[in-house]
Amino acid sequence: MLSSSYLCLLLLGALLIPAHGRFMDSDENFEDEIELHDIGDLFDNTCCVREKKQKKIGVTAGTLEDIIVDLGRCRKHCGRESQHLKKKEFERLMQDYPDLNPMELFQLHSGQPRGRPSCPDSSTCTASESREEQILTSEGIVHVNIIEECNCKPKPNACQRQSKFVTMHKGTPLETTIDVGECQGRCTRDLGCKATRTKTVAVEGPNGSECASVIETCGCEDSCYRASFYEQVYNYTVDGQPSVEVIDVGTCVGECDTTPENHCVLRDDSGCRMSLVKRTSSCSPSGINHINVRQKNGLTRTISSITHCGCH
Repeated sequence: MLSSSYLCLLLLGALLIPAHGRFMDSDENFEDEIELHDIGDLFDNTCCVREKKQKKIGVTAGTLEDIIVDLGRCRKHCGRESQHLKKKEFERLMQDYPDLNPMELFQLHSGQPRGRPSCPDSSTCTASESREEQILTSEGIVHVNIIEECNCKPKPNACQRQSKFVTMHKGTPLETTIDVGECQGRCTRDLGCKATRTKTVAVEGPNGSECASVIETCGCEDSCYRASFYEQVYNYTVDGQPSVEVIDVGTCVGECDTTPENHCVLRDDSGCRMSLVKRTSSCSPSGINHINVRQKNGLTRTISSITHCGCH
């Protein structure tokens, strides 16, 4: 049986031959690092890490300087770049794991980006920790959601609500973490997994109660769709006793695929001197249902409830 030191020598000699069949030049310093190319086919190089995502959210009120915030994003595919492993680091690993095959040991520590958790195929890379910040701009307060940490979460087969925790007023005595939720899962055809019902919860802030939107249910919907929106009313019966009724009046959510049109607003003999971009359609109600409610004064109030939405 070959000794570990002999296997190590064989391994280091084999690694001197590049993947393209060309011997290394004499001036290449192998003492610095070992480089392994095209090992991605042997390992799952998918990983879940937070990356920077810089975005301008406005300008300052006084100096009008750009306000750039790192919102962050979660990236599952880290690419197949050449991975590097220091020779001394590999020798230390050989000493730490004397019973492991040197080739397997080298492939394990050079083919997988170290310190980055791998996501299996049945999982999705999404934010595990987020915080909300309020930033003062020249146009007022802007609420931004900043991703802090990313992690692998089980990927649901069907569209459903998943937990998503957001911390508000982090690092202050008013720090609060709430589950705002998110919609994930597969949908058939060209439908997307989107929020169909939301609610508003109150969170204590330095200026009083603040509103936070929380997703309650999800479903497979078109780009323009109807979502639930509730209104509470008193409905007075004949004997004058009111009953509390919660009516789903609905709201239209989403965008429409439209081709912008140039609308001329200033003309002269040479033609159009100034034009504005005009949208040809928007996501708006395409069906309305009328509900009658009796008020305290005896008069009837008509409430319009959206039944369908479309691009118009």
